[in-house]
Amino acid sequence: MRIGWQTTHNAITLHTSDLRVSTTMTNAASAAKPKTPPTARKRMTADERRGQLIDSSIALFGRHGFSGTTTKALAFAAGVSEATIFKHFPTKVDLYTAAFERRTAVGTTELIATLQGHRDRGEDEELLRVVTRAILFGFDLDRDLHRMRLYLQLEQETEENEQLQAGLRHYALSIFLERYVEQRQAEGAFAPGDLNLLASLLTAIPVQYATATKLYGMSADVPDEEVVATYARFILAGLRGGHSAGATPRAGQ
Repeated sequence: MRIGWQTTHNAITLHTSDLRVSTTMTNAASAAKPKTPPTARKRMTADERRGQLIDSSIALFGRHGFSGTTTKALAFAAGVSEATIFKHFPTKVDLYTAAFERRTAVGTTELIATLQGHRDRGEDEELLRVVTRAILFGFDLDRDLHRMRLYLQLEQETEENEQLQAGLRHYALSIFLERYVEQRQAEGAFAPGDLNLLASLLTAIPVQYATATKLYGMSADVPDEEVVATYARFILAGLRGGHSAGATPRAGQ
């Protein structure tokens, strides 16, 4: 019996006896060579997989918006099947919410610890500087996250945006700032006024500035640290009822 095949230049004929010799030599060589076990690919834990899906989704949501991002595109970006996405996040809304909560939670514990120190020492202006500085840094660090939120708010109905805003009030930083304003009002350091409105003042102005300069690309005429100092000084004056940052209003004023 012969086995043969055609090469580019000539026909080669191989005898079955040659096969037996070749096989024997191959087996001997294999036996002599130490076997190295194949490297097994480490399977991701559920939390690691969720993190991977979140990181991939934020970039897409930030570029194409919530409606413009399909689960097929999300799966392709993460290198997984759509079924894998639905296993961890039943809906696209669940993925979006998890993405926002995961990213905004980074560094929050350390930030609040720093703010608590300034609050306990009565360092109101420095506390406001830290808040403003953190907002500007956050927009620099994670533009896609903030683009993602803007897209969603433009695409949602008013009722859905109100639900989103209500949810943001449950974040640790929002809770801290409300309690901080409430405490300083009780001490007579801040002027009376709606608690939610005054607490939002601490972040609304820096967020608006960061949106214009960090996301929209509008030119910033002054360095960030000057922005931080200026906003902290004037926000504090407003919280004190128009008094200068160096003075604390007397009760009843």
